[in-house]
Amino acid sequence: MQVSDLIYFENADYIIAKKPSGLLSEEDATGSRNLRQELENYIRTKYPWKKQLICQLANRLDKPVGGLLFCAKKQSILKDIQYKFYMRNVKKLYFAVVEGSPEKKKATLENYLLKSSSEFRALPANAETKDAKLAKLSYTTLASHSNLSLLQIRLLTGKFHQIRFQLSQLGHPIWNDEWYGARRIMVEQRLGLYSYYLGFIEPNTGIQKHFNCAPPEIEPWILFNHEIQSALKAIES
Repeated sequence: MQVSDLIYFENADYIIAKKPSGLLSEEDATGSRNLRQELENYIRTKYPWKKQLICQLANRLDKPVGGLLFCAKKQSILKDIQYKFYMRNVKKLYFAVVEGSPEKKKATLENYLLKSSSEFRALPANAETKDAKLAKLSYTTLASHSNLSLLQIRLLTGKFHQIRFQLSQLGHPIWNDEWYGARRIMVEQRLGLYSYYLGFIEPNTGIQKHFNCAPPEIEPWILFNHEIQSALKAIES
């Protein structure tokens, strides 16, 4: 994989990165290869004379999840977009392939969750649980094939493992997400979850920007190629 494969869009202020599943978003204690470091090396090599450039992610994806991420190249851009994420002024859409078919074709889910550092997973909680967080998302079922369903997910909050946890609580865990109760389909660290759309007002220009990207044409996405392309066209129209 080349660094160019990780860059979906670039201008003077930021990069919209396309993270493949299996690659860390940023550094961890193991020192494994990660997206942020790859982009930083790229920036330092391409612009050696620009000493003030940074390389910081404004959002992150779990290692087995692929899709679009915002990488700021300037401190002012990072501060602005982080505030937009915090205020929920960035629209984020995901495709999720889940086991089974939800009873309701369209719904908003609300669950309290507790991040367990020892187990590195989200656990069920309620409003009275200490340190519990309210997680909210909406979903629409786009299609169902072979006991699997393709959902369009819109995040309404940004909590730890939120989509994986909430869909598991619904009784429809994400494809290959053994961590949250799905059947293990493959050893490869890859889930049926993909961040395919980011929409935001550009910090320096005030222009509304839209970025969308299809998942790779491999399992499980290949089962829903027609529905994925239709969803992408609907955004562009």
